[in-house]
Amino acid sequence: MKEAASRRRLLQPRVAIAAVFGTTVEWYDFALYGTAASLVFNRVYFPDSNPLVGTILAYGTFAIGFLARPLGGAYFGEKGDTQGRKKVLVVTLLLMGLATTAIGLLPTYGQIGVAAPLLLTLLRFVQGFAAGGEKTGALIILFENAPPKWRGLLTSLPAIGTGTGTLLSTGVFALCTGLLSDEAFLAWGWRIPFLLSAVLTLFGLWVRRSLDETAEFKENGATALREHSGTWRERLARTRFVEAWRRYPKEMLIVIGAGAAENAGYYIFGTFSVAYAEDRGMSTAALLSGISIAAAVKLVTVPAFGALSDRVGRRPVSIGGALVLLLAAWPFFTIVDGGNTALIWVALLVTLGVGQSAILGSQPAFFAELFDTKVRFSAVGVANNIGTVLTGGLAPMLAAALLLWFDHSVAGVVVFIALMSGLTAGTVALSRETRHKEDPAMRSPAPAQTQGLEHRM
Repeated sequence: MKEAASRRRLLQPRVAIAAVFGTTVEWYDFALYGTAASLVFNRVYFPDSNPLVGTILAYGTFAIGFLARPLGGAYFGEKGDTQGRKKVLVVTLLLMGLATTAIGLLPTYGQIGVAAPLLLTLLRFVQGFAAGGEKTGALIILFENAPPKWRGLLTSLPAIGTGTGTLLSTGVFALCTGLLSDEAFLAWGWRIPFLLSAVLTLFGLWVRRSLDETAEFKENGATALREHSGTWRERLARTRFVEAWRRYPKEMLIVIGAGAAENAGYYIFGTFSVAYAEDRGMSTAALLSGISIAAAVKLVTVPAFGALSDRVGRRPVSIGGALVLLLAAWPFFTIVDGGNTALIWVALLVTLGVGQSAILGSQPAFFAELFDTKVRFSAVGVANNIGTVLTGGLAPMLAAALLLWFDHSVAGVVVFIALMSGLTAGTVALSRETRHKEDPAMRSPAPAQTQGLEHRM
């Protein structure tokens, strides 16, 4: 335990840099698809007489990536809990980069017919599978290297990577749409952001290869590889995924529900809003530039809220963020309808820069503190990704369907956001504060007799 305890007393900048940069690259790839689904894929892969129907189909493939995330969380969680955190971070980044570059080279529906949307769906699935292990891995490696009093701040840093990745992706798309004609952008310009992923991925891999395995994993999590004999049910029962559900059922449900407002808020305000403006026949430039500004602001607000959670607790910060999203939902779409660029930017700063950032900054440490080292990667990876699928991945498609169902009225979307915000506030309010939870790496080793009993259990 001494190595893990001593590591926790010191900030390790290179760990933070490697985790954040890798997450930036991976979320640049992941965010590209969301923007492209709103602006491009509904035209070149899902042509239809009704643009909104094409958008719903494009968001369907967007949701496929989220359906793959719990599978990736379970697979990479098992690898991370048994073979180490570093290996997973390298593999997930490589897998995401390959899938994104392939999307940039994919022929359109007009060139190869129905094979185009099928291949696009497959590549989106690979993106989601990789993302299922990426953000969790970055969070865990920072948590297990963080001094206890800085857990909230340091574990919020991967969320900076997601904001930076979003900033880069929307910025590149805005640049391409601004410099190219509509015809040129749809013909080939949209591919440029996807092909840039290859360069970013190579650099990200170089950065992450310098990481060391966490001392806490070496001392508390590393075990001999489990047997591969027996039936598939027996092998499944020995996985860390099943062990996490058996030992921490309440905590798993808390993680699933607690992120509802953050997940839905990000994909409604930061992704669906672009399609909403298009449906209104409005320019998307103000929204794209505003999303980029909000992403830049999140580089400051996310760690600030993480640090605040170290001072006042994870619960009040998270609940406060959910209430901001609840109260801002209807005014947000009213402002978008008004078309005033400055007000649209303010609305995005309130929803993404404050509301979503408060939840995003406070919850990573909260989730990691709920579980011990042996199952932490699997537990957080699976539960968090299940919640993301249910409340985030389906959000843009559901919002587009609600818009169509309510005859282009935004009322149904606002109700959806209210329900998700209420779910987050209620789940977190019913859970216990974890800020002062004892650090497993700082505990004294249990007596041999007790350890043996724990192992048999």
